[in-house]
Amino acid sequence: MLSSWGAFWWRNDTGARSSHRLCTQDMKPRLLVVPHIYAEDIAVREIELARRLKRFFDVFVLKWRDALHVDASSALWRRVKQVSVATRAALRSIGSGTARDGITLVESPVLQPVLLQRIFGAENALERCTRKNGRTLQTVLRELEITHLLLANGFFGVERIPGIHTFYDLVDWFPEEQMNVAQVEKTREKQRSIAANTDGVFAVSELLCEKLLRDCGIAAVPLPNGADISRLRSVDQGSVRVLRAKLGIENKFVIGYIGNHGAFTGVDLAVNAFLAAKANMPDAALLIVGPAEPWRALLNGHRRSGVVATGSVPPEEIAAYFNAIDLGILAQGISAGTDYAFQIKVVEYTACRKCVVSTPLATWKRLAWPNVILAKPTAEAWKDAFVKARGMEWLPEWERLAEPYDWATLAERMAGVMLGPGEI
Repeated sequence: MLSSWGAFWWRNDTGARSSHRLCTQDMKPRLLVVPHIYAEDIAVREIELARRLKRFFDVFVLKWRDALHVDASSALWRRVKQVSVATRAALRSIGSGTARDGITLVESPVLQPVLLQRIFGAENALERCTRKNGRTLQTVLRELEITHLLLANGFFGVERIPGIHTFYDLVDWFPEEQMNVAQVEKTREKQRSIAANTDGVFAVSELLCEKLLRDCGIAAVPLPNGADISRLRSVDQGSVRVLRAKLGIENKFVIGYIGNHGAFTGVDLAVNAFLAAKANMPDAALLIVGPAEPWRALLNGHRRSGVVATGSVPPEEIAAYFNAIDLGILAQGISAGTDYAFQIKVVEYTACRKCVVSTPLATWKRLAWPNVILAKPTAEAWKDAFVKARGMEWLPEWERLAEPYDWATLAERMAGVMLGPGEI
């Protein structure tokens, strides 16, 4: 690990370090969280952290209609829906806060590039949106008397704001293998600018922290994705049996892939490996849980072979699905974006005492959890991994693997960085 959790302490307006608290001892500092995406039908990292940071802050979360979080049956229809969502988001006025789960949601207008890029081009559209949204953010910060800002979305720009201690959360890396040298360097320079204008940068994996230090000279704090361990482990087994019956997978060996299944998630690998394994495991079923619009035709085409796709599941119900499977899978392709990530679903599978088959992504190669089988991304290799995983016995000492990744534990570490040593 490159840096300790207490590596950053906020600076005053001149850049010098300060140990002065803005709040009196009996007042909590006021934190605004701007997530990398706002959604209520999937778990979002910064929102999960916000719910636990309320121990240390009065927490506000910026809410908007996000055009990136749109599914549709075709690319054209998705584009139409995105423009509609983005238009409504841009016309929204700043709304009064609504309390939920102990945090306050503040709805805000957000101008998104999808509305402007055909006119100005992608780069100029993003720049115009950033300027406009940055002014909106300044208004929200001023009106709410915010003392701390956790920012994870580039649509708002990153500036050093007098009197506010700003931290940036980097949740993923860009596909640098698809870019030329000039584009890569421009993106790295953007990351340097972010670091220069904040009091600290969090990054989602140790591997990403190492890359930021090596390529950009940024000493980021590693803060992985997590899970609600207690909730995942307290699901009533009677409700799990009811769910399996409802899905038609009772008396089956259920291979489960749970998440938001975009084009990069390798659902085709999962399906092809499952079909190849049927000869060895005739009682197996493949359960795909969560949005999977890019894969709809593939999944519908193999229903009779034992493929079950649920579509979106409310976050409050998802724990039962993790408990309803027998084997978890992670089929993402290997790229800079996936290798430097920290895939939350492996923690969630493990918290529910499931073995996992995954492509050999860098984070899981390094962690080398004994319940995770890494198999090269071919149907034959994955078929063999399914058979091997079915024969594995869960060991008591594996119980501890997921526990350091509980959201509450991670939020406490984050608060320790944002508030400084000895302040929590």
